[in-house]
Amino acid sequence: MAFTVQDFEDLLRLLDQHPQWREALRRRLLTEEFLESPKVLRDLSDRVQKIELLMGDLIETVKGLAESVAALAEAQRRHYEEFVAHRAEADRRFAELAEAQRRHSEELAALRAETDRRLAEVREEVAAARAEADRRFAELAEAQRRTEEQLQKLSESHQRLSESTVRMQEALQDLGEFREQTKEILDRFGQVIGPMIEERMIQALREWVAEQGGTLLGPVFSVTLDGVGEVDGVAQIRLQDGREVWVLVSAKTKVWPRSIREFVNEVLKSPTAVAMLQAEGIQDPVMPIVFGLTLDRRSMKAAQTSHVGLLISAQGMLVSPVLWSLKDREPIEGESDTSS
Repeated sequence: MAFTVQDFEDLLRLLDQHPQWREALRRRLLTEEFLESPKVLRDLSDRVQKIELLMGDLIETVKGLAESVAALAEAQRRHYEEFVAHRAEADRRFAELAEAQRRHSEELAALRAETDRRLAEVREEVAAARAEADRRFAELAEAQRRTEEQLQKLSESHQRLSESTVRMQEALQDLGEFREQTKEILDRFGQVIGPMIEERMIQALREWVAEQGGTLLGPVFSVTLDGVGEVDGVAQIRLQDGREVWVLVSAKTKVWPRSIREFVNEVLKSPTAVAMLQAEGIQDPVMPIVFGLTLDRRSMKAAQTSHVGLLISAQGMLVSPVLWSLKDREPIEGESDTSS
């Protein structure tokens, strides 16, 4: 039998009249899974809500983690920049230390070279002084031999003159004088080097003045500059053209460039030394000269540069002196004393 619309409407009215039939009809028409779908949907909705809560917590956690990572990255960046800065500063300080070490090594090498040079100069001066001392010893030995000969002769004379008491006393007196002379020679031997050089200096100076047609107006003497040093030779001379000048001489065993520089700086350009010289009556103009028995080759250039005469024993005036002003403590411009 076919189910019509009218039958459907009658069914609906019966269901309205008997609501308890609706559930039985629903169970007949719907499957078990469909009937349980609302409950499933509610469970699913609850799970979705829980998932949403968990997602929210996860998002917050991720956000916090991202902020922590960003902070860590920023701290890492700052630490790296500080490391780079410290590394640059360390490199700079290492470079400064290396440069300081290099300068120290160069200064040490220069000091060692200067020390070696000074030692070489001292050795040469000592050798020259030793040679001169040996010569003086030989002269002293010869003088002693002559003295012994004289004593021997005096003894023989004493024997021959024994008959005369007066003559014997005179001979004894002569013997005593000879002994005193010998003692004086021995006492002066320790100081012989300096006077010997000054003696050579005076002789060479006299010869040079005579060669230039000049005249010594007095003796050659030394002047002690208290606390400064000594000018070994001072003399007033009249030049060939009639000018009168004072000669100031520094005497050395061997002349080095340093000898000339020291004479200029410590005497000619020193206000204290100049005042002492002026107090001794030494006035402008003056003629500075460095004298020596021998010389280092570089001394000639040093003398020319310093405007100081260079007089060497047995060689003469190798560098002509010029006139200086004690008052101005410098050479007199455009003035020259004489040619060598």
